Amino acid sequence: MRKDSRLVGCLLSLLLVFACGPFVALADITGNLVQARAAMQTKDWSAANYEWRQVLAGDPDNIEAKVGLAQSLFNTKFYEESISLLESIPPQKRPLIASLGLARTYAIAQDYLKSRNEYIAILRNNPYEVNAFMELKALEPKLTEPERKAIESNLAKIAKMAQAKGNQALDEARYKDAARYYEVAAAQLKTVGIINDYGIILLLAGDYPKAHQQFMLLRSKNKMGFSEVTSNASIASLSVGNLAQAKKEILDAIKDAPSDKLKAQLYNNMGFILEMSRKRTDAKFAYQHALALNPNLVTARKNLAFVLQANQDYNEAIREYQEILKKHPNDAELWNRLGFVYELQYKSRPAVAAYKKAIQADPRNKDSYYNLALLYKKMNRLKEANDTLKTYMEGLYADIESATPTEQEQNKVQGAAAEKNPLKYVVLFPSSPKVTAKLQ
Repeated sequence: MRKDSRLVGCLLSLLLVFACGPFVALADITGNLVQARAAMQTKDWSAANYEWRQVLAGDPDNIEAKVGLAQSLFNTKFYEESISLLESIPPQKRPLIASLGLARTYAIAQDYLKSRNEYIAILRNNPYEVNAFMELKALEPKLTEPERKAIESNLAKIAKMAQAKGNQALDEARYKDAARYYEVAAAQLKTVGIINDYGIILLLAGDYPKAHQQFMLLRSKNKMGFSEVTSNASIASLSVGNLAQAKKEILDAIKDAPSDKLKAQLYNNMGFILEMSRKRTDAKFAYQHALALNPNLVTARKNLAFVLQANQDYNEAIREYQEILKKHPNDAELWNRLGFVYELQYKSRPAVAAYKKAIQADPRNKDSYYNLALLYKKMNRLKEANDTLKTYMEGLYADIESATPTEQEQNKVQGAAAEKNPLKYVVLFPSSPKVTAKLQ
């Protein structure tokens, strides 16, 4: 009986050893993974190299470790071993970062044919991968003439498809996607119009520094109307808060403008830059000058009305709003603003009428419902206030419930940025009808 107990005890001990061995190894690997990732973040390549090798000692097929070690080897110029590691990952399992790393390392090692083939393989699966596209273009001078021609032909097709995809994303107001596609198109096609439109799409996507870079590239090469592209650059400067640079650029644009129509648009932009600089009186004069040059420039008239309202010149603001609404009677925002100015003048009846006009023009205009409800409350018309507020809340909840999670996130961002977005108040100069239509 005792022998059997001892035998059972030995067997249990062996089982525990076998059971715990892998657990301890896994724990060690996990620790090494954490340390390796931290070393990569701090660019401590020596430490990363050690930790990734420890991971691979415990798990030879760990793809993250192979990619990480290859990166650390690349950064310490051990190119052959880096290539060997990345090649050991089966192509169907190779992540994009590994494929890009392999293509780059081939190029560094001057194996240009393999580099080309790897980039082509990447673009076959990810035709709009910007890094692969740009790096393959940069590789062209290293290749033979027939290889260059074949690549150019493929890249031109991809660029055309990218432009079409960009236009589709633009139609759906997916500006970041549109910018990504247009970056590919602009890099290959290099036409003035595409580069300029790419800059405007970057503005719409909120990437103002990159937009400014594109406009200044055109300006330096004098490939487009100097005034138009310089004005676009000034709006990019304004959007990042560089008011001094924006003012300098818009003055340059005005100085070289060849027509009164163009000068009117530029003076409008100057007015908005001055307004953002808190120089409202100067802004008012700029808008008035724009209208003197072109009385039909609605953007300038709207901006003049806004600045008059901000300066408490309510009677003049009302006249400007009424002038615009004669030609644009369905502009809900203007009716709402007109109602608010009447309210500031304690003219409740015309304010109610204006808010109702705003709601009639756009039944989804929640601001007008809210303003009207508050005004009814001030007038002690409580039932009407409650009914209007109820309609406002029902519309608000309906919008929230019907929106997809993506739309909800977009609405949050757009709502937070709406009043800060300068693109609503300036004139931009796109090149294609597709981008022009999006700005109207």
